[in-house]
Amino acid sequence: MAKLECQFFPGSPALWTCPECDTLYGERCIPAGHSQHWGRNDPACIRCTKQLSYLGNATDAKPFWQQLHHFFAYPLQNQPLIVAGLLTLINLFIDGSLISLALYWFSMAVLIKYGFAIITERGQGNRIAHTLSQVLSNDPDHLFLRQTVMMIAMGAVVYFASDVNQTLGLLVMGFITLALPASIMVLAVEKSVRCALNPMALISFMMIIGWPYLLLWFCSQAITVGPYILSDFFIGSGKDQAPPGIFTLIALNFLMFYFSIVLYTMLGYVLFEYQHELGYNTVIDDDNDLNEKDFIKARALGEVAVFISDQKYPEARQCLRQALDAVHNDIELHSRYHKLLMLLDDTEALANHAEYLVSVLMAEQQVARAVGVVLDAQSRLATFKISKTDTAVAIAQLMVEQGHYRNVVRLFHNFHKHQPNDPLLPAAYLLVAKTLIEHLGDDKTGNAIARYTLTKNPNYKERAELEKLIAFSVKTKT
Repeated sequence: MAKLECQFFPGSPALWTCPECDTLYGERCIPAGHSQHWGRNDPACIRCTKQLSYLGNATDAKPFWQQLHHFFAYPLQNQPLIVAGLLTLINLFIDGSLISLALYWFSMAVLIKYGFAIITERGQGNRIAHTLSQVLSNDPDHLFLRQTVMMIAMGAVVYFASDVNQTLGLLVMGFITLALPASIMVLAVEKSVRCALNPMALISFMMIIGWPYLLLWFCSQAITVGPYILSDFFIGSGKDQAPPGIFTLIALNFLMFYFSIVLYTMLGYVLFEYQHELGYNTVIDDDNDLNEKDFIKARALGEVAVFISDQKYPEARQCLRQALDAVHNDIELHSRYHKLLMLLDDTEALANHAEYLVSVLMAEQQVARAVGVVLDAQSRLATFKISKTDTAVAIAQLMVEQGHYRNVVRLFHNFHKHQPNDPLLPAAYLLVAKTLIEHLGDDKTGNAIARYTLTKNPNYKERAELEKLIAFSVKTKT
């Protein structure tokens, strides 16, 4: 199918669509869309609240002809290899007797059962093959018998058509040959011989896939004759060729089963790729993907992305506040709320939340992110302050390293009026004075701050550094 992307997170495949407003949503907008968190119904559209329609999990699937390497690699997993090996071993005992005939039908039954299991699993997007015991113990639809009936019915149709008219027989045989891959896929999904033999249903199936179906048919034919081409290569086609040895027979039998699994894998992938167009959307059970708090967070972030895209800032703010009431101190939610407040004209809320977010980030030792929050707040509120001096000093030190010199000065502007008796005030003003003198070239202001700090706090450990800084500034003047 054509690649569909989420409208709000480019590059992310779309999984849901709103029939009412034609909005495409991805997993980040509608997290765990089939889980119990959404209740009994499918999720509702964030924009218009109408029920969403599931697109399937293959909206970013590559065309099947680009996945041929995967089809040939799939049988090389442990379980398919075991199946192919066991069937190869069984076929070595087939010699034309009644017991051999029973063994042949048994091996075909196992192969077809396993093949339909591959179509089903690969059609749902699963890449890991089933074990043989899982397949043999779980086949309530008896697909081997159904396919046998289907093939007998196809042969009978060709026979009766040829009996009526040879040309008609050739046309019917050509159609059946062309439609055989579609018929197998329909049987795998519908579990019905009648549907798999319905000409109108098969034509509709092929028309939905479009011209790639012809390529699928060609690949199917090539894979089907693959073992026979290799047989001629290994044994030769001349009449005087010696009978094949035991190892050659083993290799040829193994190749037959290997190519059969390749074919089933390809058919399963085509179902996966075209699931939405064919109406076979696969639903992955994601009930256990997210716990309640993780779901609340993920849902809020998705809804906020949509609201902000539509410039519905009050709705985004309310959504985040509700999420934060349920999931406390989550950094990602608080960071999203901070960015939202930057878009709103509410400097008081921005200042209060920025200081709170800084405290949360510092508790997690994420100083660099805390600096970013302070710089944001200062860009909107020149008088922004951090009440905890130790936090402010730690942030200011990193600001100096990053070259935000004027932001350091602004962070501690008139700090002594707000925290006159703070024991960390000398350390803060020493940092301001050094920034002014060493980085901003403002010796006069820096000297004044250093002298003021010495006068008010003569016995603090920063005294020696302050005196040295004053002496340095005086020396550079002279």
